[in-house]
Amino acid sequence: MGEAIRLNEIRKRFGERPVLNGVNLSIKKGEVFGVFGPSGSGKTTLLRIIAGLEKQDYGEVYLRGKEVASDRVFIQPEKRNVSFIFQDLGLWPHMSVEEHIKFVLSSRKNSTHVERETRKILKTVALLERCRLKPEELSGGEKQRLALARAIAQKSDILLLDEPMSSLDLSLKEDVKNLLRDIQRRFSLTMVYVSHDLFEVMDMCGRIGILNNGMITQIGPPESILETYISDIMKKIRSKMKNR
Repeated sequence: MGEAIRLNEIRKRFGERPVLNGVNLSIKKGEVFGVFGPSGSGKTTLLRIIAGLEKQDYGEVYLRGKEVASDRVFIQPEKRNVSFIFQDLGLWPHMSVEEHIKFVLSSRKNSTHVERETRKILKTVALLERCRLKPEELSGGEKQRLALARAIAQKSDILLLDEPMSSLDLSLKEDVKNLLRDIQRRFSLTMVYVSHDLFEVMDMCGRIGILNNGMITQIGPPESILETYISDIMKKIRSKMKNR
């Protein structure tokens, strides 16, 4: 199957504050990999380094077996062919739904049949009938689907998702999860799914890495991650009871 993403000893500081303290990670092609951790643990910074939106202070980033960031090399974000759905979605307020997709498709080299491809993508995410609307006219779930449609239009095989469900209510979350699963299978995407909600990550991902204090402290299937999580909670409860 091969590797889609490999990180070697990634370190990053912002001023005097260390954010990532030697992250090592290997993600297979076609894998849905979850990164779970509390707010401030470095999850978003990790995604931004993979995408090339931040440069690590130390370490190496490989995408599809190619070195894209190290002390010798730095490939710019637009040349990494990585799609990124930001927590705030980053939609363009002056563009309609279809204009979002046409803009991305038209910016790609050798892009043809833009109109047809746009309709096909919007149909995939059930936004074809909303194609003339601006982002402010869309519901929360529709905005999320537009962000996903724009990512599909980039035609990347790697998709990074930063807290993708944080602004959605429970019913909309299930709809978006099902759409993500369908698109991941249809396009054979490698997904890195970041959230502070363990159960959300468990529901979506085959393997999960726990990011805490800037380090990946455990990697495993959802069952083993949950077992560790519960064990840690019980230890904290026991410790508090002893100190009363």
